[in-house]
Amino acid sequence: MAVFTKKNLFSALKILLSLGLALLLFWYLYRDGFSDTIDRLKQVNYLWVWLSLLIGIAAHLVRAYRWKLLMEPTGNYPSLMKCFLALLVGYLVNLAVPRLGELSRCLVLKNTAKIPVTSSLGTVVSERVLDVLSLLAIIGFTLLIEFDKLNEFFRSLFLDKIKGVFANVQILLIFLAVLTLVIVVLWFAFGKRVLRSTWWNKVKSLLHQTWLGFISITRLKKPGPFWISTVGIWVLYYFMSYVVFFAMEPTAHLDWKAGMALLVMGGLAMSAPVQGGIGAFHLLVAGLLIYYGVGKEDGLSFAFLLHSSQMVLILSMGTISAITVLLVSKKAAA
Repeated sequence: MAVFTKKNLFSALKILLSLGLALLLFWYLYRDGFSDTIDRLKQVNYLWVWLSLLIGIAAHLVRAYRWKLLMEPTGNYPSLMKCFLALLVGYLVNLAVPRLGELSRCLVLKNTAKIPVTSSLGTVVSERVLDVLSLLAIIGFTLLIEFDKLNEFFRSLFLDKIKGVFANVQILLIFLAVLTLVIVVLWFAFGKRVLRSTWWNKVKSLLHQTWLGFISITRLKKPGPFWISTVGIWVLYYFMSYVVFFAMEPTAHLDWKAGMALLVMGGLAMSAPVQGGIGAFHLLVAGLLIYYGVGKEDGLSFAFLLHSSQMVLILSMGTISAITVLLVSKKAAA
């Protein structure tokens, strides 16, 4: 059997492209040298950074608890610790391959708690949809309180690109119309044959189980704790970033509104299809801080400090979690 298939090659190219883009953007931002950033990091009050890390651990623990609650309607009751370990392993995998972490944590939970991947994967999809809606609500609120600064920032960053997209919207609509027509023709030609095939029944069963996991949010057994934990996750994310302001003198004066804007930028950056938000996080955060009177170099140093501290947390705790899962799995198999 061939080791290097077209599918594997395409997947590898996507990973390399994503990583290359992240590193290119990172190099572009710090291309003038890293010495200024190093000098500024020597002046940091790291007690605030340690506090940020503790808050980050609490946020991950609350997220694991919410995931546990989300799986209960599917008839699965994993322990909080197993959910926590699976979540951290997923974060670790995401640093190498964006979006693969969601599947990885489901595989870990299957290995440690015997929960079908289809059930847990549906809950992960539901969780991600909720996260997007939560982030959109936070963006809306932040725009209300900091419209002038965010409007100016987004206009300078994206206006030209948006104009380019709208200039080609007609081509996009034509492409979508042709694609829809092709799908309809293929369905009329081969639809009945597909519906009679055995693999279609397997696909339906898989989709049904995934759907049950997805709609588990509508059948919560503990809706109160679930929604409280959802709010708690974002409150902890906010303070995880906000307290780092006080670690550096140039950012120590920033208020809670700046903290909300930082939360928005961080959320958008970590949603980018690059490993760990590398480059995207530094670009958005450093660019934002300019509109709050923070110098470019100070902004880049702050972005590096906040991002790298959280990456170190994920790398260390994710690695410990992965080793723990391997040891538990070997012990269970013995």
